[in-house]
Amino acid sequence: MSKDFHNYRINILCNVMIISFLMIATARSSTRISQKQDYILLENSLITLRLDSRDGSIGQITDKKLESSYLFKGKSLVFSTDKGEVKGLEIESIQTSSHAVIFHLRNRQFEVALHYTLGDDDHFAEKFFVISERNQQSFYIKDLVLENMTQAEPFEEIHFHDDNSIWQCPINLFLRTDKGGCFAGLAYPYWNLEERGKTGFSLGFSANFKVAAGASFHSEKYFIGVYRNEGIYRYSQGPYPGAKPNPYMSFSGAGVAQHFKGQMPAQAVKSEVLDWGEVWAMQKYMRHALPDLPLPEKGYWVWQNGWWAKLWDIKTEILDQLKLSGIHDIMTAHTWFGRGNHPINPPYLNQMRTQPLGFPKDKGLAGMPGPAGPSAGLHSKHEEVSLDQFIADQFSDEFVAPPAMEDFYNYGKKIGVHVSSFSLPGLYFEDRPEWASRQQGGKVTEYLFGAQVDCPACDEYMAHHLKVLHHVFKKYKPRWWGFDGRWLSYWEVPKYRPGSAGLGFDTCYATNHGHPPGDNLYKEWKNIERFLREIRSTYPSMCLEMYYGMKRGGPWAMRYFNADENYYETNGVMMNRFQAWHNGNDRFRPVYKNMAAVVGKSPKDFKKSLLSTISVTSYAKFGEGFHALALEENRQFLKEWRAWATENHAYLKVKRDLFDCPGFQAIDGSAHMIKDRGYFFLFSPKHKGDDVRASIPINRWIQLDEAPGQLYQIKELYPNKGKVLATVAYGEKFLYDMPKDAAVVLSLQPVSKKTQSTIQVDLQDKRQVIEAFSSEGAEQRVFASDRFYNFDKIDEKTSTVANQLSSEHPARLSGQTLTYGVNDKALQFKLGDQGVLLGDLGMESPVTVSFWIKSDTLQNDGRILSQLEGPSHQKGALRIVGEQLQLWNAKAWSMVVSGLSHKSVWQHIAIVYHKDGTVSGYLNGRNSHTLNGSFDFKGVKAGLGTPFLGQWGKPFVGILDDLRITQGALNQECIYKLIYNNK
Repeated sequence: MSKDFHNYRINILCNVMIISFLMIATARSSTRISQKQDYILLENSLITLRLDSRDGSIGQITDKKLESSYLFKGKSLVFSTDKGEVKGLEIESIQTSSHAVIFHLRNRQFEVALHYTLGDDDHFAEKFFVISERNQQSFYIKDLVLENMTQAEPFEEIHFHDDNSIWQCPINLFLRTDKGGCFAGLAYPYWNLEERGKTGFSLGFSANFKVAAGASFHSEKYFIGVYRNEGIYRYSQGPYPGAKPNPYMSFSGAGVAQHFKGQMPAQAVKSEVLDWGEVWAMQKYMRHALPDLPLPEKGYWVWQNGWWAKLWDIKTEILDQLKLSGIHDIMTAHTWFGRGNHPINPPYLNQMRTQPLGFPKDKGLAGMPGPAGPSAGLHSKHEEVSLDQFIADQFSDEFVAPPAMEDFYNYGKKIGVHVSSFSLPGLYFEDRPEWASRQQGGKVTEYLFGAQVDCPACDEYMAHHLKVLHHVFKKYKPRWWGFDGRWLSYWEVPKYRPGSAGLGFDTCYATNHGHPPGDNLYKEWKNIERFLREIRSTYPSMCLEMYYGMKRGGPWAMRYFNADENYYETNGVMMNRFQAWHNGNDRFRPVYKNMAAVVGKSPKDFKKSLLSTISVTSYAKFGEGFHALALEENRQFLKEWRAWATENHAYLKVKRDLFDCPGFQAIDGSAHMIKDRGYFFLFSPKHKGDDVRASIPINRWIQLDEAPGQLYQIKELYPNKGKVLATVAYGEKFLYDMPKDAAVVLSLQPVSKKTQSTIQVDLQDKRQVIEAFSSEGAEQRVFASDRFYNFDKIDEKTSTVANQLSSEHPARLSGQTLTYGVNDKALQFKLGDQGVLLGDLGMESPVTVSFWIKSDTLQNDGRILSQLEGPSHQKGALRIVGEQLQLWNAKAWSMVVSGLSHKSVWQHIAIVYHKDGTVSGYLNGRNSHTLNGSFDFKGVKAGLGTPFLGQWGKPFVGILDDLRITQGALNQECIYKLIYNNK
């Protein structure tokens, strides 16, 4: 046994467990493990897991930052074989290391090692188990459950989140409370999920896998972590057109049409609202699950995609231009170094001899299209690759590229430009028909244009495929390789699927691949994973990319890839940022897994495209931007900004999006901060609308360390290098007037606290302000605690008005009657009424309270919203005094809205209680005043039109309509919508 581990035997006598106390704390690790009478604590400075020593289950999770604990009940693990569920497992021992707890369980047949791991700085833990047969016999694993959980006190909601795409790859669950909650999931794309409302869930997967004699089965990883709500929201409708218009985005010319059979629907996926705290917590977990991988060169590496630049005629001038531009890598526009043309399967591979390895000798023509003609060994059209002819029964033990490609490759090698290629992962080897993927009736499965494919769950096929790649890699030493085409048994592009079937699984029904007929999903996933791991370990600095073929695998497919082709082919610069935004905020993928191509041709478009690419990636691909490199101006711009990107590489990998996804608003962009400094990238489309101003909070939301009182200087790096824009204190907002059709790069650095705070925008210029972290569509987020009373109907039996958002929390009246309102009916408050009982609102800031109001009475102390119990220092109550709406801040009343009428005029009021301790009032959608305050309406009863604590103030007299109490701080645009969409 390793000296780094301590093994503790648990003796069970009369159902009493005797466990020795253990505390592990080393100078190297902040993770601690404490072993007590009936539980073990696995903890660091952010999170504590309490594990039940009797069965290894999670009993409690504590978020140390929020000081919130979540109690759980459930089973630690469940699995079944072909003979049924395995029972009778008992804990034999507990093993611990500096970052892990391992429960060893066994019964008569199996031994199971149940692992929990926690990193020093992680806000999440992972769980998996290893199953072994005690007699070294083979066994069959059917279904596994990694968490079967209920909670003693239900969450407000358990929200299932997938990747917001048509493929619906599951990513995680958000277990929500008012302050934050837990996130949980399985790092695997095919879930067995049983949802149990607010109380819990069961999560696992089906393996249907035969484990070889003497081997062990390693489960996929379950993760669970904690997060806090930020009170700011991200709205997404996936990378498609949807319920909300994208006025600045065009989908024409992009590959999105391939995702639908027939006409693209008006709304491809359901829209979703998440708290940004949920997004950021999952992004941090994904940086752990999907680590940053090496590249061929250190710094900001750049390579050329020959396919995207349409470089079919492989002239050496291409390589010369790349050399002049400082680009040292190119991917051929042809597959397999010219032996194939995507998406046609290459006959040179189809007809090869598999044992021993042999490549067919051709008759002079080979694969590549191009104007050089047959003398160079080229075809003239893509489809002519299928006409390749070979000398019967003659093979070479060496892969040989067409002559023109050999010359191209050798010239590149001479001048230092590395020529690489790509391939279709779905190959078909004609001399091994037993490897083929089979349909239910026995027909060989076909992909695009009738190309037959083998089954990735077939071990022999995958071993041979890998052997061929190793052979090619050894000869040509590519520094980049890509895969494009079917790999998973799933139709990702339904437009091209033959017959009536569209999107969905297309599994293998062969009986000789080691998987049940029709269920090869788990085995092919593990084979592909092992295949890629082998390539990555053998060629650690090779850039590996995936185009189509693994999209149903979502982010879980990206473990060994540097990047993939986002969702679909892009149509330009904004589309690159649009898809990168969804990668990060729907799939939660790290920046270093993004792909974006430089596509601009003119100097202006080239520069904007390059800066856009740098803002969303950690390395760049050139597409049609290759043609712009003919200009020295563009080459120099590339070299300058590539050097900058290399110097600031670490900042590029910590992107945080500031605004809605590109296309929704006239500004998009991101912050890239580490500790106390960093950069902003801001972009605007070409449009004819009004000028706009960006408003960006200088606080932890942009990833700055929390530092009240610290000052920061913001300068322009591009286009006006060195121009000082502002000096802003932590907690303030930075304002920037955004030019149209522009790309802007700004720097932020700390300065002495003695520096004066300055601003350089004209505050008299009342242009539209676009607030960062203020999402279009965020008003769609409905919390369990949210309330909406439209006052259209009174239940005469109970004297209540229903909450329109749920069956809970009706408002109890005290004699109020209905009258005409803004929308249908409204609630009349007459002199002598005692107000409306709302009960415990269960909310703290951020909260938005909004309503319509009309009165013909000048009121001196008319109470609108009050706590009915608790101490007098509670904040947030509202009253009317003359023409003012005032807020109680525990010490005094302060005006939050001015201009109220007592002339029987309908007015709309919105009071926004922000998380930062400020409150903003809006009258008819216009900001009136902002002051300090909060919303202390949790744990006490509240009333509408009632005196504070039942004794101070007078009941309101007038009419109220459409009262909304919403968890979250709505922005001005959302408030406008409440007024004008419902009036």
